[in-house]
This record gives sequence, structure tokens and C-alpha cells, in this order.
Amino acid sequence: MQLPMSIEYAIHGLVFLAGAREKGSTLLSDIARTIKIPESYLRKVFQLLSRNAIVISQRGAKGGYILAREPSKITLKDVMEAVDGSHPFYNCMSQGRKCSISDDCPMRGAFEAAQNKMYEILEATSIEDIFSELSQRQDGIEWFASAYSE
Repeated sequence: MQLPMSIEYAIHGLVFLAGAREKGSTLLSDIARTIKIPESYLRKVFQLLSRNAIVISQRGAKGGYILAREPSKITLKDVMEAVDGSHPFYNCMSQGRKCSISDDCPMRGAFEAAQNKMYEILEATSIEDIFSELSQRQDGIEWFASAYSE
């Protein structure tokens, strides 16, 4: 399973904002340039995050984006649902055809268990967790090291 690139872009943008929250709002162009993401694509992602109360868009001379809540209160599950919806990653094919085992299908049970475990991990991992781990690593991602090195 591969998550859409938009979810990864959202996480990178939110991690950036987690590190910049002391500075106030940050222009989208600054975020996009720093994390090396096309601004037009990031704008669409941040609109979804704004609609789902994960970021706040501020207008005016000091406009930009800030986190809507503490980074420890924004989970990866929140981000995934905001950007991509809460779609299950497995859909049984029985709805499109007759299947004699659809009610007691071992594949369905295995994939539902995997999905539940994935959601459990995403719910337990916050933007603050990601930011903290990157802060402690010597081999962190390039944009993070350049944005937050002393």
C-alpha cells in the first residue's frame, strides 16, 4: 500500500509549522520553498488542512499559516483523513459480484485487522512526535536540517 504524495506533503508542511510556531504565521511560499514542494500543490493540500481545522490561514500583511492546535494534538490519522478522507484501504470485491464466502471471508478479516492496526499507529503518532524525532537525528531530512540548525 502506498499513501498519496499529498499526505506526505501535508506532514512535511505541518512539521515545518511545528518548528516555526514561535515565529507566528508563515507564508505558504516560504514553506513550499524550504521543503521543496510545488507551491500550487501545497496550497491545495493546505486548503484541505484548513477546512479540517488543522491549520489556520491568516490574511493580511502578517498573513500565512499557523497550526490550529498544538502539534502534540495533531495525529497522522487526522492528517490522513483531512487530506485523503477516511477511506478503508481494502474494499471487498463481493459488492460487484456474487461471492459465496463474502460474509466469512478470511481476506476481509486479515485486511480489516491490518487497517485497524494502521489506524491505531497513526492515531498514536503526532506531528510533535515526528518533529521531535527529526530534531534528534543526525541524518534528518535535508530541509529540516537547514531550517532548524543553529
